[in-house]
Amino acid sequence: MLEKHTGYRISVVDEDPLRARKDARELLTALAEADSTASLDLPEPGGLAGSFDKGGPSVETVGLLLSAGSFVAALVQVWLARIPQRTIVVKRPDGAVLHVTGKEAREDDTLIERFLTDDGGDGTTAG
Repeated sequence: MLEKHTGYRISVVDEDPLRARKDARELLTALAEADSTASLDLPEPGGLAGSFDKGGPSVETVGLLLSAGSFVAALVQVWLARIPQRTIVVKRPDGAVLHVTGKEAREDDTLIERFLTDDGGDGTTAG
């Protein structure tokens, strides 16, 4: 993955690599108009896919790199709320990480937006 990216990273976590990639591409399509810098962040071939501890190496994480903003955060929240069984991982430039499921996104419709717009002063991990 591109560790030099200075913006936000949103990773789709799924045991099925094809579904993870499909979901990430769908989310990228939804975000493309709001954030022209958004791009797909695919795992390196043969690399360890399960970098976020949900099921170990069998879990595929496909990410998006973006500059964020409240409108982008709202689009991510809406997309995730439609898929209650999906888990995404949002990582801010300061290193703080938020793990959120579609169910949690439905219950708290500003969770991702608050996380992305936080100044990251304490650097804590949420979720």
